[in-house]
Amino acid sequence: MERILTLNIGGSRLALAEFEVRPGKGPKLLRYAFGEMAEGVDVPDMMAVELEQAVRGMLASSGIRPARTMVALSGQMAFPRFVRILADTPEKMREQIRFEVEQNVPFPLEEAIWSDALIGAPDAGEQHVMIVATRSDTVGAVTKALLNVGMEPEIIDVAPAALYNAVRFNYPEADGCTLVIDIGARCTNLVFVEAERVFYRTIPVAGNTITSEIAKAFGLSHEDAETFKCERGLVAQGGAFAVDDPDVDRLSKVIRNVMTRLHAEVARSVSFYRSQQGGSAPARVLLTGGSAQLPYMQNFFEEKLQLEVDFLNPFVAVDYPSGIDPEVFGRDAFRLPVLVGLALRRGMTCPVEVNLASEELAARKEFRGRIPFLVLSAAGLLVIMGIWWLFFGSLRSLYEQQRERIETRLSAEQAQKASFDRVDREANQAKDRAAAYADLMKRKAVWPSMMVAVDEAVRPGLWVTSLKSVRTGETLQGLALSVSVWRDLEPGLCEANRTIDETVAARLSATEPFSDDLKNIPISKKDQSAWITSFDITARLASQDQPAEDTKSRRSARRR
Repeated sequence: MERILTLNIGGSRLALAEFEVRPGKGPKLLRYAFGEMAEGVDVPDMMAVELEQAVRGMLASSGIRPARTMVALSGQMAFPRFVRILADTPEKMREQIRFEVEQNVPFPLEEAIWSDALIGAPDAGEQHVMIVATRSDTVGAVTKALLNVGMEPEIIDVAPAALYNAVRFNYPEADGCTLVIDIGARCTNLVFVEAERVFYRTIPVAGNTITSEIAKAFGLSHEDAETFKCERGLVAQGGAFAVDDPDVDRLSKVIRNVMTRLHAEVARSVSFYRSQQGGSAPARVLLTGGSAQLPYMQNFFEEKLQLEVDFLNPFVAVDYPSGIDPEVFGRDAFRLPVLVGLALRRGMTCPVEVNLASEELAARKEFRGRIPFLVLSAAGLLVIMGIWWLFFGSLRSLYEQQRERIETRLSAEQAQKASFDRVDREANQAKDRAAAYADLMKRKAVWPSMMVAVDEAVRPGLWVTSLKSVRTGETLQGLALSVSVWRDLEPGLCEANRTIDETVAARLSATEPFSDDLKNIPISKKDQSAWITSFDITARLASQDQPAEDTKSRRSARRR
């Protein structure tokens, strides 16, 4: 069972109720209590103190335990505005609503908290919107008082909107326009209920107005006048109506005069609703509020409005405790409709939903909504940690067993590795010696191959006049040779398009030991005389890193 509290904060009187919220059904009333605050407490800090004390008293007297709470502010605490905006995109509609708030709220926006609700479907391209605003310090005082007693406000509504939702829920088959007259202590709420349309006005003519007029007429204190009204008050009827007791007769006429003023305000509100809001004339009237209990109040409005007038029953579709005293409950029910409307906001979608809760309360609600997920996450984390602890415990045992076996094998493998390392060192030493021998053999074969190459390059008719090695340090780089040739034999010994020195250089580059790049065989000292041509050639050996097979294949290809 989910349990919620609802609190109606009037001008001087409070009503608190506890409901059971049932999925798919209306809420069920469990218990309720009433309380009072000092008259005229408008300073936020004083209001917070008075409200806290009053709520603590109601909790103590009723046995209700603190819980999350739906709150309704009196109609006098909030400023309503009913506007029409173009039914455009949601973004443009929000801009228009913001503009209406800036233009119509009668106090600075930085000191205000406001909310809005779309009323019904768009009509002729226009959307009806209800805007409600209140001072942020009022919401702050209410929030502070309730948090101090452990009651976290979840929604801060306004009494007329909650009253509208209660009527729509309990009277779903009502046709036409229904006018709800909620006569409280300091103000009277007039709520027009017509299909999906809503309009309300708050009038400062109510029970305290009657009490003040009685106090003036009879010279009584406010408290005595209130007692006199509650014990003997009634609404005088028109015509030849008279009461045997002169004081009561006079009292009834005082009350009727105040109610006549209230009726004038009702008539003006009906005219405004019909002309400015496009509404219909009321087809019926529902009375509620503590001051509506005065005898003949129903008759008075039937006479003045010429309409069917009945008392609002907020428990047509809402359950209440079966063992409750019907007479007491029937009297108290006049002050409970707003509480029922608030309870409907929990777990149900209501026709009109506004929320004047501050950003701080919204943040608390969002955090509270995350708590179950945080708890589940923490529990899941603990379970995972436990599983990992068990897993690592078994893994550690297995690790110890494997470690013992591995250490035993490792000792044997290390001994064998030492043997392998010794053999590997001996093999590397033998490899180094073999490489040294191979290098010696390669060097030994270089000179014969160079001589063979020179012999192939220097053909008959040419002779070598000088031959010496070219070294860099101890490394043999190639040969430097001087060659001469008879001038008359030179043309026959040249290759096509080459001079005799270029021919010899090309032949050397085509032989095995020398580089096949002509750039590595420079030619110099080309001397000519009448009989002999002499020139010097430096033939460098081919790269030692080049594979022999590749060199041979290139030589063969070039010769072909």
